[in-house]
Amino acid sequence: MKTNITSYYRKHDSFTKYVITNKPRVKQLSGLYAANRRYFGRRVLDLACGGGVLGFILERDKHRYTGIDINPDMISSARNYARRVNSRNRYITGDIMQRKIEGTFDTICILGNALCHFSAYDLSRILQNMDGSYPKTAYFIVDYRDMVLLMFNKRWNVKKRLVDNARGRISITEDCDTRAGFVRVLGTDFYGKSKVRFGHAIWSPFIISAIMNAFGWSLVRRRFSKRWSGWLDIYRRSSLPKLLAETAFWSS
Repeated sequence: MKTNITSYYRKHDSFTKYVITNKPRVKQLSGLYAANRRYFGRRVLDLACGGGVLGFILERDKHRYTGIDINPDMISSARNYARRVNSRNRYITGDIMQRKIEGTFDTICILGNALCHFSAYDLSRILQNMDGSYPKTAYFIVDYRDMVLLMFNKRWNVKKRLVDNARGRISITEDCDTRAGFVRVLGTDFYGKSKVRFGHAIWSPFIISAIMNAFGWSLVRRRFSKRWSGWLDIYRRSSLPKLLAETAFWSS
């Protein structure tokens, strides 16, 4: 299920949560970087970068940063702030499943649970598109909510209703499409208006590992966060043979 990202972050989950002016976001990514500094090389590519907060954090340590996101609101915010502080970060508006980013990168990231917008098939396309954009010593850092665990523990199920009083929003899980790998959610305000439907991809460690291994990445570190029922995985390029992305396993 494809989500209209711009509409989603305007109507349901405000894009302003993911920009440099949001202090909790800055604190979260600063902590992530501090705890995993050794895995961030000189040249960093941030896929689905949101407001590019990670880039402004990394720039303090003289990393060269490129961020790409399909949401024009977030990229506009990142570029505006970059101009204000004379940042050399590069921010691109684009679809990471389609666009080939020029350059070579030591570290590639998909952070902030951005992976919730991408299916297993989507991730395979992203990895295939990135082929050749990194040296043999590159790292790939990704975090994601463990939806399989949440559903097994009955903390996420069909008809689940989440109420966000602070933003006046309600989320209702309508169904689960195991063929596409998404749960379908309806977001609305308290009056049943301003509706937006979106998909939340179903991820778990065994799914991520299978895909990453197939494309020649080996797990070097994995940590679980009880706070948001999610994992942070760090992979490194390996000598394992890459499986062909055109195999039946990846077919839609």
